[in-house]
Amino acid sequence: MEFNATFLVSAVSFILFTIIMNKIFYKPLERVIDERQKFLDETKNDAQYSSNKADAILKDRDDKLNKSVSDAKKLVADRVNEANENSRARTGEAKQKSMEEITSAKSNLQNEAKQNTEELKTKVKDLAEVISSKVLGMDVKIENTDNELINRILN
Repeated sequence: MEFNATFLVSAVSFILFTIIMNKIFYKPLERVIDERQKFLDETKNDAQYSSNKADAILKDRDDKLNKSVSDAKKLVADRVNEANENSRARTGEAKQKSMEEITSAKSNLQNEAKQNTEELKTKVKDLAEVISSKVLGMDVKIENTDNELINRILN
């Protein structure tokens, strides 16, 4: 192979072409590519930061929501227990009051029964005296010692 001036000119022009292309075309193109890569990296980092921040906010929201739900359940349970206790207390008071009223009513009924029994004894005694007087034709008086007889008649 023979090297002549054409080869040398072609080699020099290729080297000059490469240097000029680097300065005019490849360097600005490389700078644009670097700027785009830098922009993409920054955007990716911002997106990752925003995603992390959104995840943290969602987690915080979920924690607050769960806490609110548990607080609400606890509050409802406390109110139910309080209502049950109030119900038991009121029921106990009502039972006590009704027992007192029943005892009072029993006492009143017993007193009325005694009064009615005494009144009935008196009326039976009077009736017995009237019947005896009419049958015997003379006045008959029954004394209080005959209570046993009157009790037998009433029972």
